[in-house]
Amino acid sequence: MPGINDSFIEKLKDRANIVELVSDYLSLKKAGKNYKGLCPFHQEKTPSFNVDPEKQLYYCFGCGAGGDIISFLMEIENTTFIEAVKVIARRVGLVIPEENPYEQQQTKARDRVFTINNLTARFYNYLLLNDQAGKNALAYLYKRGFQEEDIKKYQLGYAPDSWHALLKFLVSKGYQKEELHQIGLISKSKGNYFDKFRNRVIFPIFNVRGEVLAFGARVIDSADSSKPKYLNSPETLIYKKGENLYGLNWAKNSIRSNNYSIIMEGYTDVLTAHQYGIDNAVASLGTALTTEQARLLKRYASTVYIAYDADAAGARATMRGLDILKSNGLKVRIVSLPEDMDPDEYIKKEGGDAFRNFLKESLPLIDFKIKELVKNRDFSQVEERIDLTRKLIYLLINIDDNIERQVYADKIAERFAIDRALIKKELNKGLQEKDTKKKDKNYKNRYTKKDNETNTPNNINRIETIIIKQLIDRPDIREKVLKYLETDFFSRNNRNIIEYICKNPRFDVKEDINKLQDKELKKRMLAFAVANNNSNIINKFGVIFSKFILEVKKRLYARLQNSDNIELDELNILLLNFKKLSAYNRKEGF
Repeated sequence: MPGINDSFIEKLKDRANIVELVSDYLSLKKAGKNYKGLCPFHQEKTPSFNVDPEKQLYYCFGCGAGGDIISFLMEIENTTFIEAVKVIARRVGLVIPEENPYEQQQTKARDRVFTINNLTARFYNYLLLNDQAGKNALAYLYKRGFQEEDIKKYQLGYAPDSWHALLKFLVSKGYQKEELHQIGLISKSKGNYFDKFRNRVIFPIFNVRGEVLAFGARVIDSADSSKPKYLNSPETLIYKKGENLYGLNWAKNSIRSNNYSIIMEGYTDVLTAHQYGIDNAVASLGTALTTEQARLLKRYASTVYIAYDADAAGARATMRGLDILKSNGLKVRIVSLPEDMDPDEYIKKEGGDAFRNFLKESLPLIDFKIKELVKNRDFSQVEERIDLTRKLIYLLINIDDNIERQVYADKIAERFAIDRALIKKELNKGLQEKDTKKKDKNYKNRYTKKDNETNTPNNINRIETIIIKQLIDRPDIREKVLKYLETDFFSRNNRNIIEYICKNPRFDVKEDINKLQDKELKKRMLAFAVANNNSNIINKFGVIFSKFILEVKKRLYARLQNSDNIELDELNILLLNFKKLSAYNRKEGF
């Protein structure tokens, strides 16, 4: 394991409680010796996410996500190994020993970017509040309704109308021009370096822990069309736009307590909402929402309200993002603001209570899509009615939930006077086509899976599963069991597990699972490790193993019966294997 020494990692995992940590992100229920819940890494309705408190491992039988407490935190927080270890160490009260040079370099690189960004935010904030250069920007913010306490809380700043103000400041602190260019604070042209943000109000973008990831910058004079209204930091070592949400660091507790979030489009929308007590608002850093953002929101609440202006809400890119939210298990509702008004303008004009009333009048995503489809249509025209009917049926086809689909089918039939039988016929046809496409898409994978399995009876496959589970869980039986086995005795998709255990007889799944470089092997190992154990199986393992030996012997014997069609080398191997199995003594204890 690169980085912190293995002994500390083992100590950390022994001290930590994976059930407690995972429970901070999702609801778990006891299921046998394990715990189960809805997987946070993919959308599902039936819990397939398992946590084994004894082995301190998790595994999802739906999507294959799995690992230990460290890999869980890395995945769900989108963080590095070292950062995850630090969080868990603080949680259990352990002090981390010195890292090796490689990890020190990686950690220092990220920490250095955070330090530069935090320093930059303070620099811009100081200029806004304390320097003559920030006078106009401060007046602009006061006019927009921001008070000094708001400016300090949100660390708003001002980038002066200068080519080198930030550059000179950061260079004086010991930072190199090129590294500042790499993280997007400084621009470069023909070998010359200069400030990226000039004469703009600065909005620092924070992660959920309150560290500065990046910056958004807005022009003060909106009438100046020669400049883009907003400039934003590029993606960097620490910042991925599609994996973050502006304002989540301030909103997360309110989102969790209210069980819903509100997504707005801009920085000022969010800040104004928070000023008026609507403190579960965040901004999407662009209207095209991503799967990562959906999963991020789902950690805190199950419902999301979309409060974009009318044009943005109806845009095709926005619609794709809303579908992503829904496909990740979020209930999506659309807030319809008055024409030509964004949340910032509306809240300032009408107040927070009026905006909350708009939330009550919001539309579920499907209703909003129907509203958009019928907008500006002339239903007296036959072509319009035909086109609308086809689009409405297409909308129904893409509703995954059967009950929801039927409810909307009835609703559409009644509202638009479309024959129910016609809707049912076209809907069934479309669903069949959709199902066929899905099957065609998965055919290759299914065929490969079948090809990777030997043609063995179901009973031997079940017994094989039990044996592999016991070999992973019980190092004490490995020597006795493995001396009778060859990897060829197992189905192809399990042979790599047997081969690995043969080569690594001291393998401990709890301590060593993250050392596996083969991702597919790791996934399959976790699936076996986390599966519930039946105490009856443990007690009768000798009988079960004997059945496996007998089944394999039958298979080998059948193969030997056709020895005329077998090469000499293969025949010798079959005979040796048959002899090995025949030496098994059922009375041998396990």
